[in-house]
Amino acid sequence: MKKNILISSLIFLFVSCSYNNFTVFTHNEPNGFTNYYLFERSENTSLNEDLLIYLDGASFNSTLGIKGSIFPWKSFSLAYKLQKHLLNKFDLLVPDKMNINTGEDFSEDSIKLSYTTLQHRVNSAVSSIDQFLESNKYKNIYLIGFSEGGMILPKVYNDLHNKASILKLVNLSGGGYSYYTLIKNYYKERELDTLKVDSVYSDILKNPNSLSKFYMGHPYKQWTDFMKYEPSIEYKNIDIPILILQGSSDDNLPVASSLYLKNYLNDLGKKDVNYIELENMDHSYSNDFQNVITIISNWLSK
Repeated sequence: MKKNILISSLIFLFVSCSYNNFTVFTHNEPNGFTNYYLFERSENTSLNEDLLIYLDGASFNSTLGIKGSIFPWKSFSLAYKLQKHLLNKFDLLVPDKMNINTGEDFSEDSIKLSYTTLQHRVNSAVSSIDQFLESNKYKNIYLIGFSEGGMILPKVYNDLHNKASILKLVNLSGGGYSYYTLIKNYYKERELDTLKVDSVYSDILKNPNSLSKFYMGHPYKQWTDFMKYEPSIEYKNIDIPILILQGSSDDNLPVASSLYLKNYLNDLGKKDVNYIELENMDHSYSNDFQNVITIISNWLSK
């Protein structure tokens, strides 16, 4: 009896935890395609007012997560929580990675792994966002990036043609360090040999297109342009308000990276930079994401 109740509860949990209805758009280009997804507000409105655009992190799957064989979704990205809690205020647009099908896991596909470079990630996001904004006008647009999505956030903004209505940026666990600095600091803090990082980077430059050689779980081809990309520099010519959110217990992206970005922007004389460090929060704010939702929503609505 108890076993049946447990199975029924699990089935209800997986079935009920699914995305709201969304529309799939596709941007076609010579080397492939990029899907992007629109979640529309739960309240009926004839006027497009507020749009939130979300850039996901570095996982080897669709930006929505992975579709399941038994239940609709095997796993979700942060987009799930955003559409679950914010559709009462914003439409949500989520660009996918290039040549990735909705809900696809491509971790074992070496060809598709080649589309995770900095250039591919930025270009696919920019092309799909620009295409959508060409024919869909919103009064207020906000751009938010999580983890690696937070790292490419300023470059995506700078490369967009249709950015006039983008009013604010939210850097969520993205920081301002390059991957090179992050890894070097990781080695230093643990008293490891930092020369190994330079040795690996040298090998990456000798094999820039390799999909068979990996470093820290990612193919060399991805590291080639990502390793020394400096997100902070991309903010130099950005003059809209910026919110930097950081968990104090983040082991993936340390506090120092976000503090560096905050101080860098202050040194540039940026007047509207908001830095919030959340106590005991991990990289994904898993212990209290509702608080993160509240902070983002309130700040965007100011």
